[in-house]
Amino acid sequence: MNDRFTGIIRSKVVQRTLGVLLICIGSYFAWKMYTHPLWGWWPLWMMLSFWVGGMLIFFPKQPDKIRWLGLSTLAGIMLGLGFPPSPLTWLVFVAWIPLLAMEADIYKRDQRTKPGRIFLYSFNAFVLWNVIATFWVMNTAFFAGIVANYLNAAIMAGVFAGIHVITRRYLSKFSAIVFIACWISFEYLHHFWDISWPWLTHGNALSEYPGAIQWYEYIGAFGGSLWVLAVNVTGYHLYQRRKNIPRSLVFAWAGLIIIPVLISLWIGGNTKEGDSQPIEVAIIQPNYEPHYEKFTIPERVQSKRFVDLSFGALTSSTEYLVYPETSFDRIRLNAFRENPVINMCQSLVDSFPNLRLISGIASYRFLEESELEGTSYRIHVNAQGDTTFWDIQNSAMQLTSGEEDYDIYFKSKLVPGPEMFPFRKVLFFLKPLIDKLGGTQEGHTKQKTRDVFSGGSLSVAPVICYESIYGDYTGGYVRNGANALFIVTNDGWWDNTPGHIQHLKLGTLRAIEHRRPIARSANTGISCFIDIKGNILQPTQYDEATFITGSLIPETRMTFYTRWGDLVAKLAVLLTAACLVFVLFRLGTRLSAPSTPIKE
Repeated sequence: MNDRFTGIIRSKVVQRTLGVLLICIGSYFAWKMYTHPLWGWWPLWMMLSFWVGGMLIFFPKQPDKIRWLGLSTLAGIMLGLGFPPSPLTWLVFVAWIPLLAMEADIYKRDQRTKPGRIFLYSFNAFVLWNVIATFWVMNTAFFAGIVANYLNAAIMAGVFAGIHVITRRYLSKFSAIVFIACWISFEYLHHFWDISWPWLTHGNALSEYPGAIQWYEYIGAFGGSLWVLAVNVTGYHLYQRRKNIPRSLVFAWAGLIIIPVLISLWIGGNTKEGDSQPIEVAIIQPNYEPHYEKFTIPERVQSKRFVDLSFGALTSSTEYLVYPETSFDRIRLNAFRENPVINMCQSLVDSFPNLRLISGIASYRFLEESELEGTSYRIHVNAQGDTTFWDIQNSAMQLTSGEEDYDIYFKSKLVPGPEMFPFRKVLFFLKPLIDKLGGTQEGHTKQKTRDVFSGGSLSVAPVICYESIYGDYTGGYVRNGANALFIVTNDGWWDNTPGHIQHLKLGTLRAIEHRRPIARSANTGISCFIDIKGNILQPTQYDEATFITGSLIPETRMTFYTRWGDLVAKLAVLLTAACLVFVLFRLGTRLSAPSTPIKE
């Protein structure tokens, strides 16, 4: 007995010693971040060290809880490693199995629902998933990165705890359907509210292997989520029956994996580019580091690099020149043609026949009081008491050779924090903190329609950065006539981490869903062309000033997904709503039932 007690004490000491050591390692990485201008991968090691070290120090040591913690940790690691650009993307097909086993084990222990416990342990899994896959967000802003990772993990844990209650109390016979429907509904609704962050939608993970998901042209990325979750649920049933696995269940699980891949290969083999005339396009990658260069290097110096790269890329047959997001700053739209940078760009474009320049710009404008509706305006009152109204936009412009007319599009899927302040009417008291972190309470002005830049050989969708991760939203451009997608972005905020590669991969999904070719201009990389099958062509290296030239074939076909959008997700929302109605009905019935009188 004494030996056993001594062993337990010793194991606790070792565990806590390891925890303290990890906290010290995390502190070292925090110090490295404090003393260096760019952080790269250090946020990953810092957050993992603090998180795992804290668990080792503070977590209870009961065998059941250790097992649950181990299962949730395994799930979180596999979910994180199952996201691009990891070569282990296939792990996403089994990553949920430990988490589902953990949920079942917690329920079976007391034969009752434990939403708080489910939240706690699944929160561990979702923190690991978010940190491993999207730690790079912290390179944009320290506190914003922490909020993005841990708040998103908390939302996920809340959804999973809710699924636990619904399935265990009310719909246990339909637990697989409820789980899949509710999770896809969460992914879908996460596209539309003020803290929209759909980056980790399961269908996005499959962007690592575009050859296996050519059927996205029918059901989009949420079809990929359905595939991933269905394979996981079937795999969990195999795990449950591991001592006597029915052969039919093995075949079903294998078929769920293999058949969609075979269908995809068949669709991809039969998908051909259109027979329209190829259009020559030049893409510029200026490579200005955004934290310390992009907004500090003199405008004339930056402009010279743009001009030099452009003249190196352009020929007399080039029809489109593409610059990245916010290539030029402080462009006043009220005096657009008076801006020297715009005049420089126009002179460049005028030097080549039939050339059009599409570029991202940071713009602003002064407004009359009658123009304020639908804008995110600001108010300035000067010393004389005069009031000025103005707003800002993250915009894309099109300049045409030999023409004074120009096109402007306002980015309309805004990044929570830097470009829009979530729930600003409720959280107005946080304005000083938002201003300090580099955001604005008013946010950027956006527009309702997905405007297309036309007039040339292409009808171009000017997709700005964050907008490219929204499938049906991008379809709005195509439904308005776009026959090519131009993605302009600035991924340098994340340093040389997986963030810019993930963003590139998500863009390939839009090419498959809508069968549209893509020209992608990224400030620091990766710039490239993407064909209608999602293949990445002529990718540049990250952190180099360069250009690439190629051709796009305009596409006019309308895919099933473009026409009908996220049908899979909408069906999931309907099923989830039906589940919630059933639960409310059961609750109402229970509350209205007369209580049994006490017998004397």
